[in-house]
Amino acid sequence: MEIHQLLYFVAVAETGNFSRAAERCNVAQPSISQQIIKLEQELGAPLFDRLRHKVILTDAGRLLLPRAHAILAELQDIKHDLSQEAGGGHGTLAAGFIPTVAPFVLPQVIQHFRELYPQATLLIHEDLTEALTTGLIDGRLDVAITSLPVHNRLIRTEELLTEPLVLASSRENAIATRTSICVKELDELPFIALSEVHCLGEQVQAFCSQQNLDLQIVCHTAQLSTVQNCIALGLGVSLVPQALAELDTSGQIVYRALSDATPQRKIAAATYAGRTPSFLAERFVALVREGYPAG
Repeated sequence: MEIHQLLYFVAVAETGNFSRAAERCNVAQPSISQQIIKLEQELGAPLFDRLRHKVILTDAGRLLLPRAHAILAELQDIKHDLSQEAGGGHGTLAAGFIPTVAPFVLPQVIQHFRELYPQATLLIHEDLTEALTTGLIDGRLDVAITSLPVHNRLIRTEELLTEPLVLASSRENAIATRTSICVKELDELPFIALSEVHCLGEQVQAFCSQQNLDLQIVCHTAQLSTVQNCIALGLGVSLVPQALAELDTSGQIVYRALSDATPQRKIAAATYAGRTPSFLAERFVALVREGYPAG
């Protein structure tokens, strides 16, 4: 028994005529006749007495009609409910963030997401890009906010924004009063380096290599917050995301753009290429794009 057969059956029963039923269903009359015959064969009983100018329900037809109405009504309810729930923010969203992005945008995105979609469940995972990629592929994550490039052909990325990296130094550092700082001057300054296990650390190292810099690294750390604290203590300088500069209210660090080059990173939303992004995932990505401080 198929849904379209029930639709045709109800149309014939309500119009009392195969031709009018065909017009209502926007199909050819022979198609309706054939499908009704198939339905009768499957049920093992005739559903209509076919008279000269009209058809009349048999006992089997009269028994089937209210059931057919109920089935079709239930299907309509399912369609309506799914549409309402999918578009109204019901369900669960599992979102991932790399650690060098999460602090700048995650709190306000969570707040706005909850205000807009109170019926939704939001699960947050903070980890390195490789782990987030694995989570997307195995279905534990719906979307991940990371930086480009993502080296996996199974992952689809959508660039959200380009964020400059700026030079950070303590206020006591001699360069803090300078309005212009060249790239080559970084060779002469003690440098606080973020570990290359983070894509940001890898991007900073790549920029410095492109500029033929021979950095005097005095500290390697795995946490961006440690980089910031070491700079504030006057241990050295570093290249940090502009978002960190915009959100830093401590007054202990001075942030400057380099005068002759602009290191940068691209923030992106990553999803598994084999999945269709959900309504919640699309809205979450939009909130990240709108709320990122350096966007």
